[in-house]
Amino acid sequence: MTRAAVLLCLLAPPFVLAALSAAGAFTGLAQVLQMLPFAWLGGSLAFWLVLSVVFGVGPAPRPAARSWSMPSKLFHWVMALAVLAAVTLMYYIVNLGDTEDPAVRAEYGRLLKVHKSLGLVALFLVAFRYAWNRLRPRPPLPGALSAGQQRLARVSHGFLYLALLVVPLLGWMASMTYGGRTWFFGLFELPVWLPRNEAWALVLQPLHIYLAWAMLAFVGLHSATAFWHHVVRRDATLVQMLPRTPRSGSA
Repeated sequence: MTRAAVLLCLLAPPFVLAALSAAGAFTGLAQVLQMLPFAWLGGSLAFWLVLSVVFGVGPAPRPAARSWSMPSKLFHWVMALAVLAAVTLMYYIVNLGDTEDPAVRAEYGRLLKVHKSLGLVALFLVAFRYAWNRLRPRPPLPGALSAGQQRLARVSHGFLYLALLVVPLLGWMASMTYGGRTWFFGLFELPVWLPRNEAWALVLQPLHIYLAWAMLAFVGLHSATAFWHHVVRRDATLVQMLPRTPRSGSA
């Protein structure tokens, strides 16, 4: 992918958001600022897909490197989409309106079930991916990185794995302590192993929310770092995780 295409993917979403704001799609500056993370993450991915499919813009060639295996790529991209969809959906849910209105309340409950199911997708897949990574070695980090940069990469990846495990668990626990039940897309119900306790719920729910925002910030940092590797360092870090990757091996 050319540098101009990458810059377009990164810079276009905020301008689109500003245009929507000028058209009256948002009620105030606070709402615009809240939407910025979604615009950058989701919008950049959408622009990238458009450039790739419509205009045939692809990643710049890189030296042959061992790629991630197809299961690892599948886990990665499905988890990414599930996290972005869950956070975006929850933002929409909390702005539905007055929940005292029966119609709004019904819609709130329906969408909350979808939000929970998306969180469970991330929870289940992070467990599968962790197990898979124990069976198949990960591709090595670029040798040009300093020891400090490699340590930072491992720490940030570790935090993402931990957040993808803890954030859905906290949400599930908060739901139980509020007296709610959790279904996975209506297919099966998860067990209830915590009693209803409003005091616990008032602690667990804010933890779930604050850690979710911290996780989203790390997802943004993770994405920006991948683009930095591709555009500035011009190594194969980003290319290794793309669906179509010329490779000499897989992990």
